[in-house]
Amino acid sequence: MNIDQKYIQVKYNNIEEIWSKDDSWHFYTFKKISNFIKTVFESFNIRENFVLLNAGSAGNDYNIKCNKHIHIDLAEQKVNTKEHFLVASIENIPLEKNSVDCILCVGSVLNYTDAIQSIKEFQRTLKDTGYLIIEFENSYSFEYLFTKNFKKKADIVTTFYKNEEEKIWIYSYKLIEDILALNNFKILKKSNFHFISSLVYRISKNESFSSKFTFLDFLCKHIPILKNYSSNTILFCQKVSSIT
Repeated sequence: MNIDQKYIQVKYNNIEEIWSKDDSWHFYTFKKISNFIKTVFESFNIRENFVLLNAGSAGNDYNIKCNKHIHIDLAEQKVNTKEHFLVASIENIPLEKNSVDCILCVGSVLNYTDAIQSIKEFQRTLKDTGYLIIEFENSYSFEYLFTKNFKKKADIVTTFYKNEEEKIWIYSYKLIEDILALNNFKILKKSNFHFISSLVYRISKNESFSSKFTFLDFLCKHIPILKNYSSNTILFCQKVSSIT
């Protein structure tokens, strides 16, 4: 079973604001992603001819300034005002091999796709020693506690976005780690978020109320028994010649 790409295209073309402040759960997600990206980009110099592929961007630049910022998305209306844009799936990127310096894939874009195929495409289009920032929704989330989906390597689930139910893939961290390694990606940095908030959502089914518990993330990520049970995981990786 796959996610209907046409449905995703229509849905996101019709969403006025992807990261709206009135959606406290996902706006918190946006802030965590943005801060992670900011920290990563401060850690290395962007060369004059730096090329960034923003995979599933929905038109969001994340305040990244570079020579060439390519937006790719199924939702044409979200990217067609950008100087460089592609209307395509990240499972089949219309770019040459070894053509970009960095790939950004956040906002749970990976969860609408086949992770194996998408990461394979990232490996193909990224230059040697290039960087990948990738974020995904985790099957170890307490949102799925006591369900058949909890801790699965990969599964399709019904979750929520903009107060509506939607179907996405969820992946375990171990599976994504293995897929990255098979494609010669070394993980340099990792961050998890939405720990207790996902448990509260499991009980309450109220995303606004649940998001009030995100203040516990800072504590949870340091507790061994809890640190892997987050709803979201974001990784900073580098393409290398081999994984040792």
